Amino acid sequence: MAEAITRKQRELKVRHELILDVAARLIAEHGFANLGMDRIAEAMEYSKGTIYQHFQCKEEVLMQLCMRGLRIWGEFFDRALAFRGNSRERLQAFHLGHDYYARLYPVEYEASYTVKSAGVRDKISADNHAAHNALLKEVLDRVVVVVDEAIAAGDLSLPRDMRPQDLVYGFWAVHYGELMMENYNFGYGAMGIGNRESTVRTVLRALLDGLGWRPLSSQHDFAAVAERIGREVFPQEVARLAGREGEQAS
Repeated sequence: MAEAITRKQRELKVRHELILDVAARLIAEHGFANLGMDRIAEAMEYSKGTIYQHFQCKEEVLMQLCMRGLRIWGEFFDRALAFRGNSRERLQAFHLGHDYYARLYPVEYEASYTVKSAGVRDKISADNHAAHNALLKEVLDRVVVVVDEAIAAGDLSLPRDMRPQDLVYGFWAVHYGELMMENYNFGYGAMGIGNRESTVRTVLRALLDGLGWRPLSSQHDFAAVAERIGREVFPQEVARLAGREGEQAS
């Protein structure tokens, strides 16, 4: 049986989460470089001392925001893992889950990398770095499960020098690069790229086809599968993103 927490502990937990909510908003509006403990305190109408009861510095705020995001990301991937389909369709559910999480929680998503950057990582405790690494591994290990399933089912045969974890890392790196480049507003049109999302999907499908992961994209309607995944696994996220696009267009 879980140990009951006191009223004071509940209040501290609520305030802890509220600080993270406010920090996320301030980062989205002004960037992490302009975040400060005094700015958080001012936005919350608290004293700086109250904020310091929860966090030692703004870098630790970012790390806790990051780890909260990783837990949300893990929930997205749990839903993807429950999707019923062949192994490659199940991998597609992870791709879409990754995309939806990154777009709906951009501050938390980018925080996973900012906390490892120069000038930030040294101000965060070793314990928190270890906890972050463990959470990130748990997230990505969910995808490794599907790669292992594909190998066991005979849908995929990896080269001798490639492990399932290597493939997941490569897949993630390509998609992460696309998401981050989108944030930095690269001149895609000037580089001759018409649709960056379509380009990345084409590259990833070519990678998987080249590895022989069945069914091949020429033999399967993955666009229809994507619609099914959105409808069955991520309906709320699809609706939220559609709402945002509608607001931006108006």
